[in-house]
Amino acid sequence: TPFVITNPVTAELIKYACNTFLATKITFINEIANLCDKVGADVHQIAKAMGLDGRISPKFLHPGPGYGGSCFPKDTEALYHFASTCGYDFKLLKGVISANKRQRELMIDKIKHHLGSNLKGKTIGILGLG
Repeated sequence: TPFVITNPVTAELIKYACNTFLATKITFINEIANLCDKVGADVHQIAKAMGLDGRISPKFLHPGPGYGGSCFPKDTEALYHFASTCGYDFKLLKGVISANKRQRELMIDKIKHHLGSNLKGKTIGILGLG
């Protein structure tokens, strides 16, 4: 395992930067998926083709309900807050956080569209969520 010898602030920012970059990648493919829904393009073909580019890699190019888990939401918010306290307006990260929240709402709207707006009493299984 590679390691970097650095100071505590840089070490913390490395962790935040890595997780925020991956969260941004997830958000980007979701935004492409939303555009594909509007124009009739196949986001899976797009993601596969993007993943063939060695600079991009296929990892984290799977459209869905957005990023979640124990690290990505916490780290994106922490980095945004850190930047704000330093007087930096991290517009890209603000957009990523906002788009991710909107993605969850879009997924619920898609479910309601297919199953009806009243989901009370319905059991819904979603495969592929980790």
